[in-house]
Amino acid sequence: MTLVLVVLIALFGALVRTVFGFGEALVTMPLLALISFNLQTSVALIGALGLIVALPGAIRYRGHINFAIVRRLVTGSLLGVPVGILLIKYVDKTLIIRFLSLFLIGYGSYCLIRIYRHHSSKPRFQSSFSDYIAGLISGVMGSAYNSHGVPIVVYGTLKKWPVMALRGILQAHFLCVGVLVVASQAIAGFWTIEVFQLLAIIVPLLLIIIPLGNWLTDHISSEMMVKYVYALLVVFGILLFLKA
Repeated sequence: MTLVLVVLIALFGALVRTVFGFGEALVTMPLLALISFNLQTSVALIGALGLIVALPGAIRYRGHINFAIVRRLVTGSLLGVPVGILLIKYVDKTLIIRFLSLFLIGYGSYCLIRIYRHHSSKPRFQSSFSDYIAGLISGVMGSAYNSHGVPIVVYGTLKKWPVMALRGILQAHFLCVGVLVVASQAIAGFWTIEVFQLLAIIVPLLLIIIPLGNWLTDHISSEMMVKYVYALLVVFGILLFLKA
């Protein structure tokens, strides 16, 4: 029964990533924790699946990828990874997660209210240097709390990236950072026979999940997708707060 639940949770996370472009770890990790699944195996499994799902996403949205931005984001992420490791060792994890969760809830709610009141705001952080800062924060959150996608989504919405551009940049960033994440997890000894066995079951099913996610994406307008992204930030903020 546990095996079935793990597979279903992983597939649900892949569907969320395919439709919205981010968030599979924030969905799957709390659910896997609820069924008391091994933490290291969960981290390795979700890290590998995130990398696998990012590849077709990057290919699909390759025409919308700004490679200069991706390069700066990835560079910042590389600098942020060791900072995240230090956070794990020396800073109260609960305090950081609750701060992040409250920020996501507040930011997502604020943006939704502005949309429904038909208020618009100007793009923020137009300097290219801010890409490095966003990447740095992404690297910190990725290595410390497996949440490297959320800072990029928040940053992209502040810069008012078009939905397709946000998707392309996200997936390219995930692909680059995902290789580093999976490699570091393998070096840390997170990869076991159980991870390979689960991947052998789940990966073939992605041939159904990814096209389904793409079909759902094609039937959601850009205006609605923006609303869904903000709503998802609120949901992820709540999940993080409960996790803390």
